Amino acid sequence: MIRLNKAALATLSALTLLQFSCSSTNEVSQENKKVTFEDVSNQVGLVTEANWKYGGPSIADLNHDGHYDLLLTNHNTTPIELFMANGDGTYRKNENIYPRVDLHGIASGDYDLDGDQDVLISLGGGNGKKPQPQRLLRNDNGKFVDVTVEAGLSEMGARGRAVRWIDIDLDGDLDFMQINAEKMISEEVPRNILFENLGNGKFVYRSSPEFEEIDAERVLITDLNNDGVSDLIAFNAYSKTTVWQGNKDFHYTDVTQKVLPQTADGYHGVLTVAQADIDNDGDLDYYFARGKLYYTIANNAISFNPQTGRLDLRDEGNKSQDGFTLHAHGDLTLTDFSHFPRARRMEYMPVYLGKTKQQITTPAEAISISQQQAQGFPEEINETGWYIGYVGNGNWRVEWKLTDDLAWDIRASFIGVESYDAEWKPQELGLPDALLRNDGGKLVDISSNLPSIAQDNNWGVVTGDFNNDTFADFFLYRFGELKERVADALLINQGNNQFNLQMQHGADTEIGMDSHGDMGAAFDYNFDGKLDLLSGDDDNGRWHLYQNTSDLADNNYLSLRIGYSPKGTDPLGAKVTVVTKDASQFQLVGSHSASHSQSVTNICHFGLAQADMVEEVTIQWRDGSQQKLQQVAANQLKIVGHFPK
Repeated sequence: MIRLNKAALATLSALTLLQFSCSSTNEVSQENKKVTFEDVSNQVGLVTEANWKYGGPSIADLNHDGHYDLLLTNHNTTPIELFMANGDGTYRKNENIYPRVDLHGIASGDYDLDGDQDVLISLGGGNGKKPQPQRLLRNDNGKFVDVTVEAGLSEMGARGRAVRWIDIDLDGDLDFMQINAEKMISEEVPRNILFENLGNGKFVYRSSPEFEEIDAERVLITDLNNDGVSDLIAFNAYSKTTVWQGNKDFHYTDVTQKVLPQTADGYHGVLTVAQADIDNDGDLDYYFARGKLYYTIANNAISFNPQTGRLDLRDEGNKSQDGFTLHAHGDLTLTDFSHFPRARRMEYMPVYLGKTKQQITTPAEAISISQQQAQGFPEEINETGWYIGYVGNGNWRVEWKLTDDLAWDIRASFIGVESYDAEWKPQELGLPDALLRNDGGKLVDISSNLPSIAQDNNWGVVTGDFNNDTFADFFLYRFGELKERVADALLINQGNNQFNLQMQHGADTEIGMDSHGDMGAAFDYNFDGKLDLLSGDDDNGRWHLYQNTSDLADNNYLSLRIGYSPKGTDPLGAKVTVVTKDASQFQLVGSHSASHSQSVTNICHFGLAQADMVEEVTIQWRDGSQQKLQQVAANQLKIVGHFPK
């Protein structure tokens, strides 16, 4: 019998939606309303290697020239990649700003208020056995200097996951926080750590018992109750989501029970949170992208494509033995056999054929096995390895055994498969996403308004008004099949808490390749008034810049470049409100969505629909300073505030 996993079913469901779009309420049906993108990565100079990622980029105007620069993660495969904007819609790759390391989150922020953005990087801790501090790279006119020691940050280390700039005490300069993985060894250092900016280039640790015990690896900086004090939404692939109210004193109050809807699973498995005012009522609503990471997937996970006859398997690398039966009347092709070694205890996992257990080279590349080569199946299996045997009538028996905890996961693919039978149920890879509307500081779950594709294994989500109709949309990054990239999803806001699904948009050049959806960012890179997409494809994928090529001639826009306040406070955390005759829109300067990294989105893009004039623009910085503009013409970039020289 054929068993399809949830991701495969969702893909088939999405194809069905496309085929019958005229009758579907979740599919954009009019061609002229579609949002379209084109991959311009090579044209603009964004040429990157196929590598691992780690939860998205950091987008910020590092040198305050009015253009976003791109800080890109490649986990532990290359150094941080920095692409600086040339000012003409192209980018140049900067020299390495830090050597290759076990890199996790990146955060941009001007901690010394000298007018350029400095960089925090979060480093892993050797699977918990070698915790280490984050690194602070001070931006000295484009040269990034490691000042971790002189800033007083080198003595407290952890299993770094996410770092965040945040003005906790609202004194005008940026403090920062570390959100770290669970401790694996006995340490005196807290799991999560807060540092106060002393204003003289140095930081000091501030005790915060409740914050230090938060069980999370990622965090969104937000202002849920609109009181001007930054709050936290803390989330994790392995635990429940929690909400923490800021108190301006380096302490946080757990308000999860008060503001978050109560569900059986506590919104566990959240991988990215996006914040946007989806209903234009003046507060921030939230999209939770939920799914499962590699280690969770590595447990009896199968992707099977009956059209191509390919079956992909991932299982845990712990001490175990398991197997299934493949139905194939012809030869069986073996390919992509691999594992992630645990402490390098296993160089390769042997493959044995037939009753005689003839060992062959572990097939990283495709090799074809005939029925005669694999005749019979061993009576006894007692060593680590893959065991493959043809047992007659088009049936192949496959078993795998590990005699110890030797790998983080094991992987294998088989081609020529007609169907399969397993004594166990393949793992469901997806988790349902959540859409939470903010009603006066209390969140209401309206997830039932989302299309069925929100049930997939979704790793990332970014937000922005991609069609300039005044309503914030969402672009959803889907993990896909175990060895096959699938199309990401564009959710178009209809202005009534409903979202139309658009699957054909062009921002998906790696479909069918051996990569996965991860995370990205939305911004107008060429200042043509339309939001573009920067996307990072994980697991041997590349970074792509997708230009928004939609015909939006009927809809106007306004871009606001937010500078420093009259009191000299940087723009992070500033609140921006734009009012036209038909709509009032609100944005918070910072990361519109967050996984492991943090951006400074101080070039705010607002779609205006048919309005050609903005009646009022209000900017309120976190120091209480405010500036208002009246009667601002549409279709321009307007600078508000000042920039240090």
